[in-house]
Amino acid sequence: MNVGVVAPQSSHWDDSHRAASILAKALRKLGHRAWLITSIFHDGAPAVEPELVEKSERGFVELENDVAGVPALRVLSAKPLLPSGGVVLRNFSRILGEIVDLYGLDVVVVFSSFWNGPEEAAKWASVRRSLAAAGEAVRRSLFVYIPVYFTRFHVARPVEYASRAMWSTLNLPFILQQADLVVVCCQQEAGELRQFKAGSEKIVESRSWVDPEFAEALNAAPADVPDGFDYVVSYVGPLREDRNISGLVKIADKLQALGRIAVVAAGSGEAAAKFKREAKNRRNVLSVERYDVKLLASVVKSSVAGVDLSLYEPMGIRALEYMYAGVPFAAPPTSRAAWYVADGVDGIHLGSADDVDGFVRWIAALVKRPEVREEMGRRAQKKAEGLTADKLAGLIVDSVRRL
Repeated sequence: MNVGVVAPQSSHWDDSHRAASILAKALRKLGHRAWLITSIFHDGAPAVEPELVEKSERGFVELENDVAGVPALRVLSAKPLLPSGGVVLRNFSRILGEIVDLYGLDVVVVFSSFWNGPEEAAKWASVRRSLAAAGEAVRRSLFVYIPVYFTRFHVARPVEYASRAMWSTLNLPFILQQADLVVVCCQQEAGELRQFKAGSEKIVESRSWVDPEFAEALNAAPADVPDGFDYVVSYVGPLREDRNISGLVKIADKLQALGRIAVVAAGSGEAAAKFKREAKNRRNVLSVERYDVKLLASVVKSSVAGVDLSLYEPMGIRALEYMYAGVPFAAPPTSRAAWYVADGVDGIHLGSADDVDGFVRWIAALVKRPEVREEMGRRAQKKAEGLTADKLAGLIVDSVRRL
């Protein structure tokens, strides 16, 4: 089966953008041909010379050895001047049609909400369906939509909230109508989509988002606590202001009273320099900027707990990867990870993205009672052990074959 996986951009750190690469890798692992179809951007910076794409005959270039780790088709794109930033794929409905025919795609999987990719893919699917109904000989390619529809984010951004509400009202019902299959993470997400008339007959549920490559690295990684420390708590993800990196520094300050506990932040982003300046002044704050799967696996495996203080985290894959490693996780209500973590069982729910005191109290309890930490870790690992993305890839393939 030939599959195109569409996302706004690629990333090493941002879960909502990592997800497309993870699925493409999983499909290829199962023996299918899969391409990541995305903008020219990787973690916000061009992954290919923009001029090459601008001058391309069909509006995209193919990169066999793309930085995302899978073969990629980088298409005409731009960053709009909108409050939410993001990425726009230009003339994408036409370009997608050409890609489908040129690469013989049987399935097009489109990720995420609140951007124009799903809108353009829905238009393409609608036109194809109309042509087929009129008797035209067109390739039958199925449209799979993965909405990543998580709306709980910081309410201090009213313009962005209004734009998302408008997008959901005007675009989401049409997209859901045109999709042949809709993949949700859980019943909570399915419930949020029902208000937009998502037909239950086309919805499938899966939490299998653990990167198979990262899972292999976790299985082999040593638990290596840095010299001079007894424990590590860690965060892996983008270093941006909306990820509340100042909260990680506050955690480090409060943890000093509990003993030799390091706070490790692995990631990069616009606030990385600021975080490094903060780390310089604190012995127990460590920064990891280099993307290396084995190194990141070691950071996760060495942690007594993982944490996310994001003001908005719509995907939450890292939480599942921590749990896969047997590491309990702390998630605020503004992270989708809160849907994956059972409070007090395999992690905790923080009161808010600024609940530094709640997190520190939890770490104090885990350090004081290692048997509680071990039991939480066992339960986390048991929950996530079967959630590698090859299971999701197989579910999607089996589901579309039945359509």
